[in-house]
Amino acid sequence: MPGPTQIDPRQDASPYQVDPDVFADDLKQGTQLLGGQYTILGFLNSGGFGITYLAKDSLERTVVIKECFPNALCRRSSSIVRARSRKHTGELRSFVESFMEEARSLAKLVHPNIVGVHQVFEDNDTAYMAIDFVNGKDLQDILESTDQAFTPDEIVVLLKKMLSAVEFIHQAGILHRDISPDNILIDEHRNPVLIDFGAASEQVARATRVLTGRRVVKDGYSPQEFYLTGAEQSPSSDLYALGATFYHVITGKAPPESQRRLAQVAEGSPDPYQPLAGRFPGYPLGFLEAIDKATRVLPRDRIASAGAWLELIRLGEEGLTPEPDTDTPKPDATRDRAEKSAARTYLADNMGFVIGAGAVFVLAALAGLWSLLT
Repeated sequence: MPGPTQIDPRQDASPYQVDPDVFADDLKQGTQLLGGQYTILGFLNSGGFGITYLAKDSLERTVVIKECFPNALCRRSSSIVRARSRKHTGELRSFVESFMEEARSLAKLVHPNIVGVHQVFEDNDTAYMAIDFVNGKDLQDILESTDQAFTPDEIVVLLKKMLSAVEFIHQAGILHRDISPDNILIDEHRNPVLIDFGAASEQVARATRVLTGRRVVKDGYSPQEFYLTGAEQSPSSDLYALGATFYHVITGKAPPESQRRLAQVAEGSPDPYQPLAGRFPGYPLGFLEAIDKATRVLPRDRIASAGAWLELIRLGEEGLTPEPDTDTPKPDATRDRAEKSAARTYLADNMGFVIGAGAVFVLAALAGLWSLLT
């Protein structure tokens, strides 16, 4: 779900007025929540699971309000959120309860590079989060406005801060599952802030689990396992998205879509991903190689944790060469055969999980793979 575009709260409320035919489900300007504790100033953004607003609290502070609004399950009746049909009633209630649970977990995440959730409450038969307003622009807007937004030194600092934030949420047992340029705000002090945990899922303490429920896919940033309902996701899934985001920061564009990469590798074609290493000067030893490793198409080949990634950066900054990557054979022909075999095995294991039009490249590879296996 896209992160909110930040609006200057000093502006008059009139810019927040929207065409009711376009955004029929949003709460209107002046709507009060929690007995008047919050007043809606205007619509910010919406996605499949919720609607985001700019608001004022009872102390006249600017905040962001996120409303639980899974539009496939519900509709608006005045301000009240109702199930679309009786058969959706139980599912909607479960979704609201899940939203509340996850919001309470997120409220415990106190970190300088993670947006603060400072209240969770129910109103209008749904749930809301009150989130800190960050005075800044999202990374997507910055990248679209200039070709060279940051120097290599600034990019290193930004990535280290984001890795610290991601390591923090992973240690809390949470996957963000929607890291992308539009969900990283750069505040007035050039400090990055990770926002929009609308797709986040709490996981058990072990390294991975099979996750179900809310699913967000963003071409170019999402790892290929996000396209497979029920496929195993892990911290390396978030690291792929973070690596793809910084690939965009460095090159000016996102890497190729992960499902297309997987399909081509499975067919025996070269991975269309163009490595950063060797193409961009000014970075510490191994910095670009680490991003390349984080964005490998198969989960088993990626950096496993944010802490391990930070350690690679530290070694490079100290001029030390990291331990050789023994997981991937060095000769190109040997590597290509190994990657092709691994990709085919991965696709075969996940044939039952592929869904959606966005997985067309994976489906094509599966069709070819099936002919080889039968």
